[in-house]
Amino acid sequence: MVVTVIGLLAALAVGAYNKVVNDAKVAKSLALVNTLSTAKALFVADAKTTPAQISAYNGAPDSNFTMIAPYIRVNGAQLNDEEDLLTSSGFPSGVQITLGTVDDSSFGGTNKDQKPTVTGYGLQ
Repeated sequence: MVVTVIGLLAALAVGAYNKVVNDAKVAKSLALVNTLSTAKALFVADAKTTPAQISAYNGAPDSNFTMIAPYIRVNGAQLNDEEDLLTSSGFPSGVQITLGTVDDSSFGGTNKDQKPTVTGYGLQ
């Protein structure tokens, strides 16, 4: 009887632990998405950003992280590239971020704002 009760409690504990871990991963991913979204918004709102720069960013957003990097800080440090961002934010290797485009309709463009995404983090 005691073994059965301990087995049930262990099963419940493992399930609860997995939920907490998954919820933490979701929260961490959402925080990164919000950071990237804010950086993109600051990039567009910056008076020094030209329509040509916005067009260049939208042409290949995932190759142009350096354009929004000046608007990102992690623990006070400015980052050089996506790998720095992921490492500084405590993400394991294998995590990928997709930046998405910014809204360029005010400059005559056709791109809508696409929210960044985080993949490869084992979210369930």
